[in-house]
Amino acid sequence: MDLAPRRKKAPPPFPVTNLLPRSDKELEITLEHLLNAQKVIATLIAAGNTKYLSIFQRLKREIEEFQQRKDDLALALRIAKDD
Repeated sequence: MDLAPRRKKAPPPFPVTNLLPRSDKELEITLEHLLNAQKVIATLIAAGNTKYLSIFQRLKREIEEFQQRKDDLALALRIAKDD
């Protein structure tokens, strides 16, 4: 049985460790992260990659929910302060 030698995997072109969160703070999803992701996906869609539309729609919903939670929290705090 003649098998060709296996090729070694090439290392990634960038250090993978830099992609990992360094703290719990970096794990936190912020409105800024969501908006940046939405912009990236919108750019991909504009370049003709319409297969990413479902991701764009999901990000749109996530942004709307994030903003609604922020508004609801502010309202709850105002109501609590008035008592």
